[in-house]
Amino acid sequence: MKTLFDLRKNQEDETIEAIQNLFDEPLNVIKLGDQSISSCIGCWNCWLKTPGTCVMKDPMAESYFDYVNSDTVIILMSTVQGFIHHKAKAFLDRTIPHYHPYIELVDGECHHVARYDRYPDMVFYFQNEGLTSQEEQVIEDYLYRTAFHFKSKAFRIVKDDNLQMKSLESRKAKNRKLPFSSTDPMEKLVIYNGSPRRIVSNSSLILNKVIETLGDKVEVRDLRKNEKWEEWAEAFNSEQHVMFLMPLYVHAMPSHVKAFIEKLQPSKGDLSFFVQSGFPESSQSHYLEAYFELLSTRLGRTYLGMAIKGGAESLQMSPEKYQEATIRPIVNTISTLINEGKFSSADIQRLATPIRFGKGMGIIFKILSKIGFVNSMLWDQRIKANNAFEKRFDRPYMTVNNELK
Repeated sequence: MKTLFDLRKNQEDETIEAIQNLFDEPLNVIKLGDQSISSCIGCWNCWLKTPGTCVMKDPMAESYFDYVNSDTVIILMSTVQGFIHHKAKAFLDRTIPHYHPYIELVDGECHHVARYDRYPDMVFYFQNEGLTSQEEQVIEDYLYRTAFHFKSKAFRIVKDDNLQMKSLESRKAKNRKLPFSSTDPMEKLVIYNGSPRRIVSNSSLILNKVIETLGDKVEVRDLRKNEKWEEWAEAFNSEQHVMFLMPLYVHAMPSHVKAFIEKLQPSKGDLSFFVQSGFPESSQSHYLEAYFELLSTRLGRTYLGMAIKGGAESLQMSPEKYQEATIRPIVNTISTLINEGKFSSADIQRLATPIRFGKGMGIIFKILSKIGFVNSMLWDQRIKANNAFEKRFDRPYMTVNNELK
């Protein structure tokens, strides 16, 4: 089965008909562009409580069967603000249930272990009107990166005289093309908290310490409060110093952060970014860094840079001393930015270590995995606490002869 998911705002049929001509069997077409797709809230219930099953009850959840049981999925996306539309980002974020929380090392980076034996090829079609060539490449790289982690082959349908399908290949992230800039010391930095979690998040722990340390030099705004978005988007036009602090989410920003970014207009001032991720290696965030550099240019703002800190997934469950040791360098980095008007290159480099794991660490990781230290310590205890251990390898969306497996 080949399934086409139309996530575009303008769901005209001409493009779907042209794409149909690229395949030798009828496409199963699912139109989601005019329907609500809830953002992933990072509850991890699909890992810890109901393994493999998302708690959301919406059209996206209803399409999981079609996704998992297809040999090819074709995803049609709009683009806004130089990146895929937030609905497409929500769609990709919500595929997390199809993978385990367990980790394996691939090319020196952490990947989630497959839940299913096989995954569909991923074919992407995105509208490129209004994109620069650099933005188009950044989107391509992000989509390849996503498919690679999803254990899928990646393709893009491009529009020339006719539609053509090409393979997407691994490319080095196009980050650090825009140098870090500086500004005057800041009287106040507005920080947007981009965590989607409804309970205490790692981003909140970090920002609480930032507020405690810097007081009225910072104003923190929680982007879960979407009723404030219009007000904040208007305020952005006159605010000199703005930072987005967020977790890495399926190799980019969480979808609700992208939805807010889509409301922003070009204005004077500067932009900075701080991304923390569960995976230890900072290379996981380089493809997002490439986009944020271009976003700053698109919004006409001075790019002060992006700080990356990995290994934060277990922060809220860690002893207080470990939390303090982890959070202190982050707070110091933000303090330097405010007080000196620029990031410290030494701070940025220190936070970003390791960039990726070498062969030696790969050997150690395999040993720790075999004795159960890596995955059992991090995940099995939490799954057991939710009485879900016996179901941890469930494959709820797989069908055999149209019957649930």
